[in-house]
Amino acid sequence: MAKRVSESAPGRMDLRTGGLSQAAAGHLSALTAQAAHAPAAMVHLLDGEQLRLVGAYGLPSQWAHAPSVLVTSTLAGLVIAQGTPLVISDVTAETTDPVGVPADGGRAYVGYPIRDVEGAVTGVCAVLDHQPRQWLPEHLTAVDLAAQTCTAFVIEQRSAAHADDARRLLAALLDSLQTGVAACDAHGRLVFSNKANEDLNGRLPGGTDLRTWKRHPAATPPPAVEPLIRALAGERLHDTEIEVERPQQRPSLLLADAQPITNAAGDPLGAVVTLQDVTHRHSAAMLKDCELTIRRQLSGSDTSPADELLLEAIATIGRMLDWAATEFWAIDEVGNVLRRHLHWTDNRHQLPPGLPDHLNHGQGTPGRAWQSSEVTWATDLNTDPDARAQALDWGSLRSAVAVPVPIGSVTRGVLACYSAYTEHPDDVRTAVMTGIAAHIGQFLERRRGWDLTTELGHSRDEYIALVGHEIRTPLTSIESYTALMIDDPGLPADDRAEMLQVVQRNTGRLHIIIDKLLDIAGLQSGHLAMDIHRTDLTTIVQNAAARHTAPGIDFDITLPGETILWGDPHRLTQVIDELFTNATNWADTGSRITATITTDGPIIQLTVANTGQIIPAAERERLFQRFFRTQHAITNAVPGTGLGLSLARTIIEQHGGTIIATTDDNPPGTTITVRIPTDRNTHPHQQVSTATTQPR
Repeated sequence: MAKRVSESAPGRMDLRTGGLSQAAAGHLSALTAQAAHAPAAMVHLLDGEQLRLVGAYGLPSQWAHAPSVLVTSTLAGLVIAQGTPLVISDVTAETTDPVGVPADGGRAYVGYPIRDVEGAVTGVCAVLDHQPRQWLPEHLTAVDLAAQTCTAFVIEQRSAAHADDARRLLAALLDSLQTGVAACDAHGRLVFSNKANEDLNGRLPGGTDLRTWKRHPAATPPPAVEPLIRALAGERLHDTEIEVERPQQRPSLLLADAQPITNAAGDPLGAVVTLQDVTHRHSAAMLKDCELTIRRQLSGSDTSPADELLLEAIATIGRMLDWAATEFWAIDEVGNVLRRHLHWTDNRHQLPPGLPDHLNHGQGTPGRAWQSSEVTWATDLNTDPDARAQALDWGSLRSAVAVPVPIGSVTRGVLACYSAYTEHPDDVRTAVMTGIAAHIGQFLERRRGWDLTTELGHSRDEYIALVGHEIRTPLTSIESYTALMIDDPGLPADDRAEMLQVVQRNTGRLHIIIDKLLDIAGLQSGHLAMDIHRTDLTTIVQNAAARHTAPGIDFDITLPGETILWGDPHRLTQVIDELFTNATNWADTGSRITATITTDGPIIQLTVANTGQIIPAAERERLFQRFFRTQHAITNAVPGTGLGLSLARTIIEQHGGTIIATTDDNPPGTTITVRIPTDRNTHPHQQVSTATTQPR
């Protein structure tokens, strides 16, 4: 007796995730109908709350147009609900409420359940006859075997679906990793590669033995290939570094782990490799190491020359951070321009020829960093407008970064680094390069403070020596001759006149010392203001040269017709007189003193050179310090107070300029170079007149 479908929930099979294929079910239906001597056969599978007809033979045409029906409206629903076979000889005789009976009068029915791997009913295999009949055992056996065959198909395909789901899940999981993963079989053929691996290697060939790359030395294999080949040979790799070269880009650094895959018996099945891109991590570590190294280098002995330590620092930056060239640009406060002070290049690249050695405010990549006081990147030197203001063709150099070097809150220089790779702004590198520039700025400020402290110490010592000699000696002479004249009123007139001349000469010497000391102190403190006018420096130099002619020494003056600057003509005359006096005192007999005026943009440059004994480097650095006199001057009793060049430096600095001394070996001699800006704004605290004034 057939039973209605109960309210219990039967096992269901979702056709979207696997099941018996329609073609196989159709063939199986035909075989089942033939074996059971039935005119029709069918295979139903559960699809949610519906029964889907997946295979049929001999069914009426209207069934083909209704491939899906409710479970509760079919005889197959009874088989699913009971979980047991359903055998009906005559539907109309066994029930007064037949379900699922075809409209054309199907009468006899046999249905056997189809089960999944867990034993739950997922469908029905059935035969149908249009006439009442008694089903023989062999007929029932045929349907039972067909249902078992369907069960086997369902289990196999469900297992395959589960395996496919697992593979898809694993592939999705591996694709979500940032670590590259690839595997090959025992024949070296790629069987798996996740997205991260393809990003690092490109698409590897799937049907080719990866070991064929070894037979072509000229070909560069992707980074995953070599570790896989080594693992296939039985080797295990852990954190093996691989450097990957990429056109116009910095090399990438990968860490590879690889191992062979074997079965339980130890037979090789293939190999697997994981690749991790540690380029950024390695770069961050190198940046930090470089910053610590620079800090250590610049915090060393203050007795080493500043430029020597600074050059070592920018070379370290280039080597450790793989820059092709590095430069330190110093701000020339006289001309208000950036000047290339130091530079370093590696052995493979060079800065392009003809680069300007100075840049205006905002000009070029370094000038832009100076103007903005911010790190400035030039991703492509050949197209970047700032970089093209320096050079149109940068050769092998691709990118640059310029970093302001601060001293306190003011930019005093720029560190420029050039790369042979295409660089992009990077927050980590920007932060560390800013830190490195800060160390350079601290070094320059510390060195300046040390120089000032040293100069103060020397000034104190020289002042004591001055009081002990330069002041005491004339005072002693004055005191001695004055006492003689007082004690001996009857001195002959000639002797008395000679003594008075000595007193007068020493009194004048004291006046010179005191006047220069007061001038230096007054100018530096601002108590003595300069009277600034439009002044012709050419005229001042010409007049001074005429006053300083000396026997056996020629003056070679190379001057333009007129060189106008804003300055105090009286003070500038003091400077030129001091330079010519110094040159005359130290010039060899029969030699020549040269004076030259040139212009360099907003700067007028005066050089005064003589041939004679070279001033040692250690003494040359102190030449403009107050009270300093060279050992040669002291030994040979050359007249002087050690204040003239110090006063000259003070006056030039009050004009916003600089004064330095250099020496030459061939011919031996000394050159003093004065640089003065022509801009009237250089003297904001001085009285400025619009009249053009000639020297007094």
